[in-house]
Order: sequence, then structure tokens, then C-alpha cells
Amino acid sequence: MSNSQKKERATMSVVLNGHSTVRWNDAEEASAPEPVAFAIEDLTHDLGVAFAGGDSMDGATIKVRYDRTLATEQYHVTVDPAANVVTVAGADDLGCIYGLYAISREWLGFEDFWFWNDQRPAPRASLALPDTARLGSHPAAVRYRGWFVNDEVLIVSWNIRNDNELTWRMVFSTLLRCGGNLVIPGSGQNMAPHWDLAHRMGLYVNQHHSTPLGSRLFSEAYPGLRPRWPEDRDKYEALWREAIGQRCGAAAGRDDPKVVWTLGFRGSCDGPFWTDDPRYVTDEDRGRVLSEAMRDEYDLVRAADPDAPVAAYLYSESLELYRKGLLHLPDDVIKIWSDNGYGRMMVRRNGNWDPREPAMPDADDPGENGIYYHASFFDLQAANHITQMPESADDIARELETVIARGGDSLWAVNCSNIKPHVFTLDLIARLWCDGSLGEPADPHAQVDAFLLDYCRRYYGEPFAPAVARLFRAYWDAAADFGPQDDPQWDQKCGEQFYTYIPRMMITHYLSGSRDEENDLKWLVRGDFAAQIAWVKQLCADALPRYERLVRDCARAALDAEGALSPDSRDLGALDASRDPTVRQSAGARAARLIRDTIGLQSTIYRECAAGALLVCDALEQALAGDFKHAFYHAGLARERFRAGDAAMRAREHGVWQGFWANDCLADVKFSGQVCGALMSYLRNRGDGPHYYRWQHEFRYPEQWRDVIVVLNMENHESDDGIFQAMKRAWQE
Repeated sequence: MSNSQKKERATMSVVLNGHSTVRWNDAEEASAPEPVAFAIEDLTHDLGVAFAGGDSMDGATIKVRYDRTLATEQYHVTVDPAANVVTVAGADDLGCIYGLYAISREWLGFEDFWFWNDQRPAPRASLALPDTARLGSHPAAVRYRGWFVNDEVLIVSWNIRNDNELTWRMVFSTLLRCGGNLVIPGSGQNMAPHWDLAHRMGLYVNQHHSTPLGSRLFSEAYPGLRPRWPEDRDKYEALWREAIGQRCGAAAGRDDPKVVWTLGFRGSCDGPFWTDDPRYVTDEDRGRVLSEAMRDEYDLVRAADPDAPVAAYLYSESLELYRKGLLHLPDDVIKIWSDNGYGRMMVRRNGNWDPREPAMPDADDPGENGIYYHASFFDLQAANHITQMPESADDIARELETVIARGGDSLWAVNCSNIKPHVFTLDLIARLWCDGSLGEPADPHAQVDAFLLDYCRRYYGEPFAPAVARLFRAYWDAAADFGPQDDPQWDQKCGEQFYTYIPRMMITHYLSGSRDEENDLKWLVRGDFAAQIAWVKQLCADALPRYERLVRDCARAALDAEGALSPDSRDLGALDASRDPTVRQSAGARAARLIRDTIGLQSTIYRECAAGALLVCDALEQALAGDFKHAFYHAGLARERFRAGDAAMRAREHGVWQGFWANDCLADVKFSGQVCGALMSYLRNRGDGPHYYRWQHEFRYPEQWRDVIVVLNMENHESDDGIFQAMKRAWQE
């Protein structure tokens, strides 16, 4: 290029378009490190989508290199109009990766959770960047920050283009886009197949507290052998050495394993070790064994990986022993405190035991601290798994900002479950782990309002954001309180599991023949079985109208979006939407679909399941009173509502999401309907047996023949469903 051409170029903008390329250009490293290569591939994809059918002029080259003067994980992005080059300089692999994704987010319009929310920027011809264009970073508020992909039952049975690795690649790339650097890539031994991909994409890998160092469980390695400490110390050490060898050293082929090692010592089935070895009955003995085992693990890690970060989860029994001064950890171990599954840093409830004791990092606690936090939780009682947290974002943000203020900023492992149902919560947490707070204004409620409105603008579009933000607020307000009614607590909100598991507990108890207090409900309400049913019935009766109203509001907002003519300027990019009614309509259609896929679907799940639970209560009350006919009918109506909840999920499967909700096997809305079917069969047995002709005569015969009994049956006995449908025709007229 001549000097005059260079001078002419210097007055021009840097232009990104469909001809722009991304390439590695480091003076010392000949080829792109594999983690950076993944991000380069992603940005190349994003350029192709953002500038589909773009102009014919040359596009800028995006060059990626290291800048070792930057602090760990930092980047800066600059432009050179004379050369028509964008330079991404990163301190290390993660710095380069974050810089590449910053271009995608800030200049191309791909939000961090674009895939999970079906968000795409509208194609445009090109983007001109002025010579002042810059992107930069700042140190994250939390050093190690990421997800525990736990209870991942939806994404293990659903795949992108029939390729499970593509699914997990999208999980990991989304985590990187929102500033994460650490992952526990699956539950228990399910994480093993994904360790390698996580490492290849540049993430630190951590391990769950039940599988210290990522080792095999003792019962898996030595089936039939009851573990004992210290007698089986050599067997445990063999498992720990095996796990360490798989992740670092010559055998693993990694000089830099990027592992945050988890110490721990639990029994089989994720319980205290003394359930397997009951010789240890005092806290002193239990603390001594835990301290010995974890020190053993620590020494093995340090021998193989001297400078690696090491963590220990203060979970359940280990927290209690630590607070009593009986659990001793090396000084450089990060202590991980855990929330109760409902967003509050408190000891987790276990069955009917709920101590309501804080589990927040202590401000004066020596050493480094972090947290294990649930955006999704599975407890077979009242948590959320297939829906977003029912707790208000105001309370979640305040709790996490308090964690940071009290020094819990070394490691955050966030249970993200299947990602898609929890995008808002995960986006909120990512803002906090990056920035430490939601920023201005100072009022926490106003901070959340600002974040919520911005979130809705980014994913639903500017014109529709205020209405959708109100739906989110209404969703949190609709949640029922399951705690003491005279002292409501913000973290005691009913997730969808309340409305799917509580009915199963009550039905099972009734079918057992007992009419005494149901033990599985003591955490919720005490009293005889009839009193427990009445309490649950009142809660469901109060909650149902709120969810019915919310579902109507969601439907109205979706219809309003479909009919709207105002364009979303960010989503439409450079298109002149004011002269293109097709584009205006498509923006509204996308917003409407996302409303129905997210807040609309989740509200519908609650409406149908709350209605189903309420009808189960009606059925059981009638059954206890001996009215088996109406009890059967209401159990059938309950079954219909649970089936409708499952159908609502399946109806929101479209495009890449076909089959996403198929393996709802934890909340398992459809199974609650199946349990209602079992109740129906029992009730028919009680009310219509042993000959099973009376109800058939009553609901299938003309009135003049109902009481004429010459031959009991002139046709096959009707099925339960046939009887139920006949009841509906008779009683719903």
C-alpha cells in the first residue's frame, strides 16, 4: 500500500463486514492456542450471521495476540484504520477469549446468552468503527467463577444437531461469554466425558464435593467392600492418585492442568462418611478423620501440582465441624460456603431438619473463601429446577453482594442445571461476579430494576422491555410462602417441586392406609393427615389465582408484541425499520415467542401444577370422607392439569429446541399425573368394586336404565379413563 493510500485509509473507519476474517497473529506463538481457536471459530460464525449478504468491499482483519504486560485474564481491543485491522490483545488465553467475545457482544450485538434465548442481531451490510473505538476489561470481582452443570437431565438427552459435544461446547462458550473461567462439567461421574472439552476451551475444572479430586467413588471402585478409615487408606489414596494423574502430569499430557482441586471425604450416596463407618460417634473423632483424609489429598495434589488452587466445600457435616474448630484445613485452601438451595446463605434443610443457621463467609475468617450457590436446586420438596428462581432478584442480589463484602470472592460455583430455564438468574450472577455489584443507583431495588429492564431490552427488544420486566416482577410476587405465615422469610418460596412432589407424598401416604401425620410433610406442616392436606390446600388455593392472572398477562403481552409496529433498534441493527413493516413485525414476533418460551411457559407450569395439587387435596379430602366417586373425579381432573403442564413444555419445543423438555424426570410433571392415575384406580376400587358396574350404569346409561339390573354388564368393563370422561360429560354440562 502506498503512502497516499495509507493516508487515505487513516481517514477512514475500520469496517467489519461479511468479508472480515479472524486470525491468530502473535510474534512468539506460531499457531493459535486451542482455547483461543475455539473462540476465533465462534466469532467467525457471529460475523457470518451479523453480516449475511453484506457489501463487497474488503472487511477488516481481526488479529489476535498476547500482550504479557496485561494483568491475568485482561484484554484490550483497538482499531487501526490505516491497516483496516482490529487487534485483540490478551494477557493469556482467557484474556484473548474474553476480548473476542467482547467484539461479538459490543459490536456485533450477540448477547452472552444469545443461543439460549434465541437472540440474533438482524443482518446488516457492514459496521464502521471510528478510530477511537476501544474495548477493554477490568479484573473480575471473583477470582474463580463458573457453573456446576448439575442435575443436567434435560441437556443430556437433548442435543444440538444430534451431537452431544456441540451441546456441551455451547454450555462452555456461553459461560466464557459471560466472564466465567471455571466449570464442574456434570454431576458425579457424568462429568468425566466433558473434562477434556472444558480444558480444551480454556476453563478451569473443579469437582463436586461428593467426588473429591474428581475421583471414582469408593463403592464404584471396590464394590461390596464397606469403606473404613484408616484401614482402607491405601485404597483411597490409589483412587486419589488415579484422579490426579488423569488431570495433570505426563500421563495427562498437560503441563498446566487448570484445575481447582476439591478436597473432601464423604460416604457413599453423598452422605457423611460415618454412615459407612459407624465407629466414629463423637464430633472430635469425626473432625479428626476428615482433617486427616483431606490433608492426605492436599499433600498428593501439592506433590503433582505445587501451585494449584485447592478448595474444600463446607457442606452439611463439614460446616458444623469447622465451626466447632474440629476440622483443620491447610491455610491456602479456599473454603466454599453453601446456600440452602433457595438463594440464602444458610445451612441446607435436610428432610424435616432445618436449623435456619447462617452459612455466610465470616468477615474475620482467615484465608480465602467462596460459595456454592444454586440458581437451580433439586430437593424433592419445594425447590425450583425447571423454572427460574421464585425468590426475588432484589434478595438474590443483596445476598451475593453481602458475600463479596464479607470476603467470599475467591471462588463461586453456581448450580446452573440446564441453563435455559435459568438465563435471567445466571446473567444477574455473572454481572455480580464480574463487577461486584449491579452498580448505580445505590438503592438495591432500583439497581435490580435497572438491570432487569436492561436484560429485557437486550433479549425481548426495547419496545417490549417495560412490559416484560413487569411480568418478571409479577412472577416473583406470585410465589407462595411455605414458611411460618407469621414470620415469612424471603427464601422460603415454593418452586415447582412443591406442586409436583407434595401431591405425590400425600397420595402415597393415603394409599398406604395411614391417616396419621405424614412424616415427609413435617418440614412443611405438623398435625394429622387431614390437617396437613388442609394446609397444603389453602396454600395452593391462594397461589392459583396469582398464577392464572400471570398467565393471562403473559399471553396479553405476547399478543401485544405480535401486533406492535415499533422496531427494536438494537435487534434490527442498521436496517431502516421505519420503512420495512416486515422487519417491524418480525421483531414483535420474536419477542412474543420468547415471552411464551420463558416467563409464559414457567407461569403456565406453575398454574397447571398448582391447580393439579389443589385438585389432589380435594380428592383426598373427599376420599377421607368416603365420597370415592367425587374423589375419583377430582383425581382425574388433577391428572389432566399435570398432563397439561407437561404438554405446555412440549409445545414450546421448536427449531433446535425439539425434544428439550422430553426428559423432565426430576420435577417430572407428567409423572405426577401418573400418580394421580394410580389414585384413581384405588378410589374406583373402593367406590365401585368389586364388580365395577355401578359407575358404568350411572354415567354411561340412559337415566331410565341406570337402576335396571338384569345382567350386570352387556359390554366390556369401562376403563378408568372412560369412566372419568363420562363423569366429565355429566358434571361439566
